Formats: sequence, structure tokens, C-alpha cells
Amino acid sequence: MGFWSYYFFAKLLMFGGGFIGFHVLENLLFAAFVALPVRRWVLKVGKQVVAIPVGVALLYHDTWLPPLRRVVAQGDQLADFSAVYLLDLIQRFINFKLVLALLLLLLVYWLLSRKLRMSSFAVLGILLAPFLGIATGVTRPSAGDAPATVLTAEGAAAGAPISSERDLDATLNAFYAREQQRRVRLQPVMNDDTPYDVLILQVCSLAWDDLEFVGQRQNPLLARFDLRFDNFNAAASYSGPAAIRLLRSTCGQPHHDALYKPADPGCYLMDALQGAGFDPQWAMNHNGVFGNMAADISVRGGLKAPLFPLTGFQPAMAAFDGSNYYGDYAVLSAWWKQRLRQDQPRVALYYNTGSLHDGNRFIGRTQPGVKESYRLRVTQLFDDLGRFFDDVQASGRRAVVIMVPEHGANVRGDRMQISGLRELPSPAIGLVPTGVKLIGAPGTAAQVQVTRPTSLFALGSLLAAFTANNPYVEGATPLTDLAQRLPETEYVAENDGTVVMRAGGRYWTHSLGSEWTEYSSGR
Repeated sequence: MGFWSYYFFAKLLMFGGGFIGFHVLENLLFAAFVALPVRRWVLKVGKQVVAIPVGVALLYHDTWLPPLRRVVAQGDQLADFSAVYLLDLIQRFINFKLVLALLLLLLVYWLLSRKLRMSSFAVLGILLAPFLGIATGVTRPSAGDAPATVLTAEGAAAGAPISSERDLDATLNAFYAREQQRRVRLQPVMNDDTPYDVLILQVCSLAWDDLEFVGQRQNPLLARFDLRFDNFNAAASYSGPAAIRLLRSTCGQPHHDALYKPADPGCYLMDALQGAGFDPQWAMNHNGVFGNMAADISVRGGLKAPLFPLTGFQPAMAAFDGSNYYGDYAVLSAWWKQRLRQDQPRVALYYNTGSLHDGNRFIGRTQPGVKESYRLRVTQLFDDLGRFFDDVQASGRRAVVIMVPEHGANVRGDRMQISGLRELPSPAIGLVPTGVKLIGAPGTAAQVQVTRPTSLFALGSLLAAFTANNPYVEGATPLTDLAQRLPETEYVAENDGTVVMRAGGRYWTHSLGSEWTEYSSGR
């Protein structure tokens, strides 16, 4: 086996540290191949020519990195990244402690290989890998043939035991079967003298974990919401799918693949709001070109309103792809001034901001590190939103304002994916601070906090409740009562070919062609 023994020792070290997974059967077969005795020089060279690319591919297969087919599919977007941002991402992949550990392992291997047959220990290590995973917290459910237990999402959340891969498959299938049946309808509002607007602010790259990491979890803006969701799952890890999910939130949570197919007509939120009496409008603080974001919103999200023009605005940030981002307050306040000049009694705005996207940089300022850059940008965003709230309040108009993030930024990073990488929609990415503020309503009681697991369907349901029972009229249903009636949705977040699900009280991840693995942040 020769130096390939070190290859397996290095992978076992990384597996033990939780930096990669480890597919025992595939590694055992590869070990058998590299251990095959050959005597002819040509055959030895040929074996190495085959072994090197196979070994690299197997190592990649053992990591938590996206499947190669997805990397290839996203190649055009990666090509749009600026050189500065690409260099920053490469640096994040380097773990100096791990590099040092691998160098020390190499020294130990070299010393021992002079006296011992290391290939035997390598094979033994491969066979013992499952026990190493259990000891270090990198676990997988049994893949045996035990009868599958069909668990509901509520049952999984309550801690129902997970004993096999089939249990997890059955839990996920049951989740989607139930979600497929969920529908909510917005009733036409009455032509009364208490009209209000609906302002939906979707924020890119904002999760509870991000706020905690940069010391902004107690930011004053979050205390201004009348209703706050503390266990809200955005269900996505990228902007396009997140926008589509929100704009289809009058129906239950679909598979990722279904987002790129026409939905039932009753699933489009802005159409539903228009049918209820609200004039749909749309604004963003970016051009929406990267990742075909604008097309996802207008075509797949069903938002047919013209996009608010960004002409005349000064760029506030340079984006990770070299495009411009504009100040959130500048865009929102300009849109609001336009809205005040309009005659429509009710409008429904969808606003999308990418100010917090990884790699964005303030123009004309010294560029800090990743953590400090995010802290500055989230502080600026919350200040901008707070000023916008004040403007709406001062205008005397009533407005239901909903802030809902697309996904988190993963600023902290963990053992399974570096800072900024969002391929695995972990709870650090999916659990996002979502709030509702009733601007212009009479003095409200203390903030209502929803701690039950919820997702986007709860927002569609809440808007349906508001159209059926105007929150601004006397005798309106209290927010505490509405919050108790909102539908629960257990944590299932999905990306193209990858899903993270909460079941049995733990989080599990699964990609196409691989087994279920417990998601372990390693913090």
C-alpha cells in the first residue's frame, strides 16, 4: 500500500475531528485496490495513474462539500465572483490547526513506517471508523432492514426514536405529504375606512446564529416588533429558492425541485393579496441579476408588478460579484414617498435586500474582517429599517410590516462547512429572526413571541387572518390569540439535492447518493 496508508490515516484523523465524513465500504474497496501487488514497472505506474484521481474523488466524496454536479452547475455563478472575494473564500478553507495536526501525523507515520507494516493498521482503522464516528459525535442511523416507522413531524420533534435510515426517509416523506395538503385563502377586505398596507421586507443572510456571533441578538430593532418568531425556519439556504418559497407561502412547504415548476394558482402570495384588495408593488436594493434573482421573483414567485427603478441612487456597497448595492433606507424612503403620492387605498410591497450577503463591502471605507464587516452591515441595516419604520409611523398611514430573512449568512461557520458556505441548510442558517409590526395600531401590549416551530406558511396564514379580521379596527382579534392559532411546521430545510431535517430531537442531513448523517457543528 505504501504511502497510501498515510492517506487513510489522514482521512481518519479528519473524520475523528468531524471535518469530513467517512464512507467505510468505498474506502475499504479503494484500500484493497492500492494494496494489490504488482511487479512490472508499467503496471505500477498505471496503478498510480488510476489511484491518484480516484483517491482525490473519494476524499471529496467524504467531505461535506457540495456534490460535483452542483459545483459544475453553479460554475457560471462562481465565475462572477470578484477576485478579492474568491481569495477570501480560499483563505477560509485553510484550517491551520488541522494542517499542523496532519504534518505531525506525517512525521509519526514516517517514523513508524520504518519499523512497522502500516498498511495493516490502515485497514484496521478503516474497519473501526464507525466506532470512531460514534465516539466523536459523527453518527449515522442504522441502515438495516428494520420496519420503517412513519413519523409525523410533530412526533419527531417530540423525540420519537430514530432507529434506521428508513425512519428518516419515512419522516421526510410524511412531512412533504402533509405539506402538500396545506392551503390558506385570503379573503377580500371590506371597503371600510381603516385601510392599511402590507410591507414584506425579505432580508438576505440573517439568522439568529449570525446575530449572536456578532453580538447583535439584542439589537433594539428586534424589540420593536409586535409579534416575533423565535423558532422560524426559512427552509432554504440560497436567495432565489428563499424568495420563491416566501412568494408561495399560501401553500405548504414543497420540495426544492417543485419551486422551479408552476405552482397551484392559489399558492402565489402576491396574487392572493391582490385578490384581497392590495395593489402589488416590488422594490430591491440591487439589480437582481446574480443567480437570476429577479426572474425567480417575477416568474417563479408570480410577482408581476414592475420593479421600482434604482436610477439616481448612489451605491453604498460593492457586491461580491462586482455589482452595486444601494442603501436600504435610501431605497425604502424613496419608495415610500412615491407610495404617499398614490391613490390606492391599499398596497402590498415586496422588498428584497442583499446588504448582508457575504463578501459585500462598504464603498470608501477600510475593509475589516468577515465578522466585523457583518456586524457593521447588520447594524447599518437595522438602523435603516428603524428609520423607515419611523417614517411610516410619522406619515399617519397604517402598515403591517413583516421582516423575514431568506436564510442566514453562516458567518460563524462550523466543522461541516466554512464561514459563508451555505450548501447544508443547517439550523444556524435556517433559523431566522422574523417579526411583524403593526404600524399605526393602538398601543399594544408586550411583544408576543412565538417559540413553537414555524415556517413561511405561518406568514401566509397570518396575512389571511388579517384580511379576514382587520387588525386596525376596534375589537380585532388580539395578536396573542392569532399567534396561538398559527400552524406549526417542523424543521425541514432544503437545497438542490441536500436536505437538513430535525427528527428524534436531532438534526440530520442527507444528500443525493449519500447516507443520512447527524449534523454536528462541532462547537
